[in-house]
Amino acid sequence: APLVRGSAVAMSSVLAPLAAALVSIDSEAGEIRTDKFLAACRLVLPVFDKLGVAFSAAKSDVRGNIERLEKRRAKHALLFDVCKEEIADDTQGNDVGCCKGLLWLKRFLEFVVALLEGVVSCDVDESGNSASLKTIAQSAYEKTLAPYHGWLASAAFAVVMQFPPTKHSFIRSLDNDHEGMKKVVRGLKPALARVHEFLCENDLNDPAKV
Repeated sequence: APLVRGSAVAMSSVLAPLAAALVSIDSEAGEIRTDKFLAACRLVLPVFDKLGVAFSAAKSDVRGNIERLEKRRAKHALLFDVCKEEIADDTQGNDVGCCKGLLWLKRFLEFVVALLEGVVSCDVDESGNSASLKTIAQSAYEKTLAPYHGWLASAAFAVVMQFPPTKHSFIRSLDNDHEGMKKVVRGLKPALARVHEFLCENDLNDPAKV
């Protein structure tokens, strides 16, 4: 249960603003707004902090992709218009462009979603024990990032996976807010599905390993 102070139930100081931000990322026409989406993405960064210093490189990658897209925020109110400009200019394949930035931002956020889902699902291993955060993180990585990582990136992430906090410590760092984790997953998952659909429809879901 979330942290209780007196008779009030307090959501995690990390998860509450993120869950709230995800509710308002759409325009009135139902399209993803650039500023609101990127603001919500920035609120994911503290989750990486709770995973420990070993995840600082992953956090840096996410921040870098957010900043790449933010440079076009003033020009494009709608997120997908940022990529449409690159498509029109035939620069969508640029490794430091916004299309690649959105692609990798999506993949890292999918990792966070899979991680949080694993934490709240209460999965047990073959021995009947609750899965460790290390096991959950490894499973999340294999589902989301591993297919696109070459040998060097995979080796680097393998090192990161050796040093997560315990699941108990991670949950406590989020004020034991299981409901907050579920709200974040419910908010992020459909937004990322829409991003994925757009990337696939426009041949931007580059499967190349890095």
